[in-house]
Amino acid sequence: MSWEDICSRCGFCCHEKVVMGDFLIISERCCEFFDEESRLCKVYDKRFKVCSRCRKVTPLRASLVSYLPPTCSYVMWAKRHHIRLRRDKEMVFSDESGFPG
Repeated sequence: MSWEDICSRCGFCCHEKVVMGDFLIISERCCEFFDEESRLCKVYDKRFKVCSRCRKVTPLRASLVSYLPPTCSYVMWAKRHHIRLRRDKEMVFSDESGFPG
């Protein structure tokens, strides 16, 4: 199994999000290259070249960053391997306005 096979295609990494204190605010707004029906990136092979906001989820990021939700398969992998060094944030969903709904 490759690292990318761990991904469950939840799509949260493609949503705009903000970390505020103990909260991870996830917007309904997605990257323009995210296909909501297939839950896949339309430009996956060149995503880092065409989208400056796109970040590769690596084992290090899965262990350290606070902008990945606790439901992310990579985060759950890091927890199973006892290398998740960030406390989970409470997920709050916002509407198109960017404010929690």
